[in-house]
Amino acid sequence: MTIDSCSIIIPTYYPGKIINNLFYSLPITKDIIVLDNSDDKELYELIKKKFNFIKYYNLGDVGLSKTFNYALEICKTNNIFITQPDVILRENCLENLLNAKKKYSNGAIFSPLVFTGKEYCYYDSPPLPLDDNFKLKYTNVSYLHKSITLKDIIVEAVTSTAILIDKSKIKEIGGWDNFYYTYLEDIDLSLNVRKKGYKIYKIKNAIVDHLPFSSHDKKIHKTINLKRVENFTRSSIYFKKKFSKKKDFLVYYFSSLFKIFSKFIFCFVFFQKNKFLLNKIKLKQFLYFLINEKKNI
Repeated sequence: MTIDSCSIIIPTYYPGKIINNLFYSLPITKDIIVLDNSDDKELYELIKKKFNFIKYYNLGDVGLSKTFNYALEICKTNNIFITQPDVILRENCLENLLNAKKKYSNGAIFSPLVFTGKEYCYYDSPPLPLDDNFKLKYTNVSYLHKSITLKDIIVEAVTSTAILIDKSKIKEIGGWDNFYYTYLEDIDLSLNVRKKGYKIYKIKNAIVDHLPFSSHDKKIHKTINLKRVENFTRSSIYFKKKFSKKKDFLVYYFSSLFKIFSKFIFCFVFFQKNKFLLNKIKLKQFLYFLINEKKNI
């Protein structure tokens, strides 16, 4: 399977200079596409001047799920490799993923091994056991897959740090859930892939390096951090509601609400401004869900 049989998709939101490292690490294919959520003029000029083999689309601030679903529509190849601005591909990474896809016909998602510095990132493939009704089983399962670097293995979920997908199979399950702006949209996809009976593979001879929380320019770090808290909270509530038994969800929701409200009051009383703001954001998301979804709780 050749490199030209694969499209490369990179979602961006003011990535800054770090994206240069990714661009230099990419193999040259017919379709390398940046899907920008930020109307980033600097990024556009960088691509135009130094990386004119890369296609640039300005989607507006639509979030990751809608960005990935847009990629399903515009990519002409059935193989789509999705990665992030703070990732660097090691030699033959994409080639080895494509070879694995040819080998494992029941696979819908293929993920490389992800390293942060010298450490393997076990959190890239969290264990998420499901019961017979495809609801999450909450157990104290370790994240550590000790054999993961020794052989190709089937995992229960992967993040979208770097993934090769089979477009036809992902479209068959309906693509990404557009409710998610960002966070957990990849884990949601993983569970839906498993519901359909397809597999998710970690490939031992495909490797990327990842610098976490570096996909945005440092100049907007504070703003992005607040958006992270808001979107992760919102996504977490929705994800738990979608994949949990009702009793488990109610315990999670009301225990979390109580803890957040308690911290909110404490930080207000003792003038802890930053923590007060973060808990205010979380509390707002929990109350918004309660108001809008109370008939379903």
